[in-house]
Amino acid sequence: MLSTVWRTSRRFFSRSWKLPEVPLSETLEDALIRQLVPREAQLVESQQEAEELVPELLAARVLGLDCEGVSLGRWGRLCLCQVATPGQVFLFDALRKDVIEVLRPVLTSTAVTKVMHDSREDSSAFLSQFGIELAGVFDSQVAHTMMLEQQALRPFQISLNELLKMVLRLENEKEASLGQRMKKDPNVWFYRPMREDLLTYAAQDVMYLPLLHQRLCDQLGDRSGCRVMTRSREYVNYARMNLHLSSPKAAERRGLRLQAMLATQTEAALYFKLNLGAHRQGVVSREEALKNFKDMHYGEIADCWVSAWNTGRNILFLERFEGSFAPDPDFTTGSAGRRRKRRPHGPTD
Repeated sequence: MLSTVWRTSRRFFSRSWKLPEVPLSETLEDALIRQLVPREAQLVESQQEAEELVPELLAARVLGLDCEGVSLGRWGRLCLCQVATPGQVFLFDALRKDVIEVLRPVLTSTAVTKVMHDSREDSSAFLSQFGIELAGVFDSQVAHTMMLEQQALRPFQISLNELLKMVLRLENEKEASLGQRMKKDPNVWFYRPMREDLLTYAAQDVMYLPLLHQRLCDQLGDRSGCRVMTRSREYVNYARMNLHLSSPKAAERRGLRLQAMLATQTEAALYFKLNLGAHRQGVVSREEALKNFKDMHYGEIADCWVSAWNTGRNILFLERFEGSFAPDPDFTTGSAGRRRKRRPHGPTD
C-alpha cells in the first residue's frame, strides 16, 4: 500500500511504499540483493523534491533509468521518469513543472552509468521535449544482442521482462495485467493522480536494472561495462536521426532520403526504427533490396530512400541509398524541421 510519510531528513511530504521482497535463489544470494536491489519507492512531484535528490543521484556509480508516457518518443509525451538507486526507486512526475529539468546534470553525466532497456524512444523523448541528450547509458538490450553475437546466434529485440526472467529469474509482477490496460487506453500515464498499480508497475520496471547490469557485465566478461556503453551510444544517437523531417507525414514522399536503424529481421524482411514516432517503422522486403543490407548489424544506421508506404501509414518501404548522403538541411542537426523545445501540458503544481 502507498502511504504518505514524513521524512525528517527532507522538508516535504511524499508518497512512499515498500517494494516486493526478492526471493533468494541459487543465483541470487542475500548479500547481492541487499547491495543492489532497492527496498522502497517514492513519488517525486515537485521541483524542490527533485532538487534535494540530485546530490544523492550524482554520487551513485550506477542508476537504473526508465520512462513511461503516451506514444513515448519524438512526438509523444514523457509522463514519468523512474530512477533506481541501490536503496530506493524515485518516480519523477514529468508533468510537474521543471521536475525533469532539475535532473539534467544526472541524465547528462558520463560519470554516472544509467542502465536502461531499449533507450531509443526514451532518448528521443528527452531530446525533443526537454533538450536533454543522455550520456553514460548502458543499454541492456544492446548487452543481450552482444551476448547472442558471442554465441553466433541471430539477435532479436528481447523485452525487459523476458531478459529479467532469463538472467535473474525475476519479473515485473504487474506486466501482464497492466499491459492489456495500456493497450486499451494508451493515455493511462497522463492521468493524475496516478493509480497505485501503475506506480507499482513503474517502480518494478526499474528496480532490478542495477542488479541486471552487474550480471550482464559478468556474463559478457566486460566488468566495467565499457564495451556495452560504447555500442549503446548508437541507441542514444537515435534521437538525432531524421530531424530534418518536421512530422511523420513529411516522410511520405517517394525518393525522400532518410536514416534507418536496423532493429530486427525475419527470413523475409528487415525492420528499421526511424525516429518518426514510436509506431512508425521502415521495412525492406524486396529480395533484390535485401541484398544491399547484408553487411548491416543490429543497431547500425543505413542511409535510405522511401519507395512507398502502406495504407495504414505506419510502414515506410525503404531502399538503400547508394552514394553520398547529404540531404538539405542537415538531418543530424535538425537545422530545419526540428520543433522547438516544449514543456508537456499538464499539472504544474
